[in-house]
Amino acid sequence: MPMIPEDVVEDIRSKTNIADVINQFVSLSKSGNNLFGLCPFHEENTPSFSVNEQKQIFHCFSCGRGGNVFKFIMEFENVSFPQAVIKVADMQGIKLPAQYTNADNSKSHVNPVESKLIDMHEQTAELYNHFLMNTDYGQHALDYLHKRGLTDDTIKFYKLGFAPSNRILSTFLKNKGFDYQSMRKSGLFLESDDGELRDRFFNRIMYPIKNEVGSIVGFSGRVLDKSESQAKYLNSPETEIFNKRKILFNFSDAKNAIRKEKTVILFEGFMDVISAYQSGVENGIASMGTSLTREQVHTINRITKKLYVCYDGDAPGQNAINRALSLLGNTKLELGVIQMPKGVDPDEYRKQNGEEKFAEYMKSALESPLSFKMRYLKLNRNLDNENDQLTYINDVLKEIAKLPQPLERDIYVNQLAEQFNVSKLDLTNQMNKFIQRDDVRKQSEEPHDSGQTNVSSFNNVKSYSKVEIAERNLFHRILDSKEMWNYLMTKDNFAFVDDNYELLYTLAQGYMKDHDEYNSAEFQDFIKDEKLQHFLINIEMTQISEHSSFEEIDDYVNIIMTEAPLDDQIKQKKADLNEAKKLGDVDRQTKLAMDIIDLQRKKQLSNKA
Repeated sequence: MPMIPEDVVEDIRSKTNIADVINQFVSLSKSGNNLFGLCPFHEENTPSFSVNEQKQIFHCFSCGRGGNVFKFIMEFENVSFPQAVIKVADMQGIKLPAQYTNADNSKSHVNPVESKLIDMHEQTAELYNHFLMNTDYGQHALDYLHKRGLTDDTIKFYKLGFAPSNRILSTFLKNKGFDYQSMRKSGLFLESDDGELRDRFFNRIMYPIKNEVGSIVGFSGRVLDKSESQAKYLNSPETEIFNKRKILFNFSDAKNAIRKEKTVILFEGFMDVISAYQSGVENGIASMGTSLTREQVHTINRITKKLYVCYDGDAPGQNAINRALSLLGNTKLELGVIQMPKGVDPDEYRKQNGEEKFAEYMKSALESPLSFKMRYLKLNRNLDNENDQLTYINDVLKEIAKLPQPLERDIYVNQLAEQFNVSKLDLTNQMNKFIQRDDVRKQSEEPHDSGQTNVSSFNNVKSYSKVEIAERNLFHRILDSKEMWNYLMTKDNFAFVDDNYELLYTLAQGYMKDHDEYNSAEFQDFIKDEKLQHFLINIEMTQISEHSSFEEIDDYVNIIMTEAPLDDQIKQKKADLNEAKKLGDVDRQTKLAMDIIDLQRKKQLSNKA
């Protein structure tokens, strides 16, 4: 397998803006000199993921991950360096010679087990699609999809397929070279007591499920001719590549539209998403047949701040909307509801009214979560009955009390007063009681800090000694300025105290011999060692003033050369003192204690100077 030459890698990097690539996975906002967003590598509510366009690097101040654009793709998609280079080139529309994009390179995943499972699912999807589109076995299923109004182009786009009754997947995959153990782990089969593998899916329309980067990792099969003993939908089980808590149907294909529209529409079922796509509404997703999970919400939150819920117009659909809003109410997402007509789901609306009207309806039927809640709370209540009326008003006031803006609360109180011809003042007083109750409840739930500042959010922030700060800032300066680099090189006897800084300094000298200017993203690949790469990223992302001077460099050098030896001496004297205590040598204890005091006094004088 030929390695991709360094000049080819550098050409791709120089033509790529790291922010354009990362923006496809994380919604970034400008703050100071950097771009910030929610980290894609761990769950968080406050953005700690930073991108520096000038240096073309990323860094998460919380989990510590960082690097250049290739490192991001390697980490996010779990692929090797060559595959990351190929992926970035493809995203930027840069054509690479065939020898660098061969099958070995393109499938060079860090995790070979996952790579094999994904390959198995991709080939299985091709087989199922072939059965649907090109064989008599799938004609019944194809007729069904056509009857539901799907075009062949839509079917091909989603790679919909058909799993026939004569279970042949095992034979197909064996002929493709997949081994028995990999097939067992795939979730595509049921295993009998004697170890025989039988197709999990048969006589079902197959919906391929993709992960966030667009690889097929599972299936959902819809039965064609349902019997009482069969579930309507059958999903793949949990595997090494499929976790239904994390997967969102259509998310990989909807990402571009979500970023463009700055909104995602959450549908209840796969067919609703596919119907919406065919109508030109391409920012739709669906969860995997269950309520939204925390992981799925985090994935959504990373790329958009607006989510609209569009579930069925029947009673179960309304209940599902209410559950979804309750879950999403704890997030920072701006929420809305696209209310379908009573008893109609989105897919049925498209078939009844056509694709153009469906697309228009998606934009015109939007309402606020509270408007939905006010209507939802009327269900199964007789509002001509005083008791039901009072209960309803109280329930609505509890919801209004949760709104953060006084003006917004006032609008809904006005609506309630007009609807039931009651005093606005009385409603406001009752609402204020609910607000006070919520405030008391929130205060009781907050941890008691005895007046101390809550520092839990800063538990990843390291405190540095004076020498460490000097080394950190000095290294930042010499990388940032060739002039300061050359000035430090004139200091013949200078050396960094910390081994990591000294090793980076040595590597940087080798890099600078072959490069006129320092390039942070390129130097990341030059280093190779992952821990050292993360160490460098931490230095690079240090917040420091833009202007430097020779005097500043001299100050840092002086601190490193004078205070570090004192620190080492104090550390050694303290170790000797502990040893003397163990031996019971009182005279030596006294002398060492005096030595430590003397060294600490020298250090204090040095600090003042």
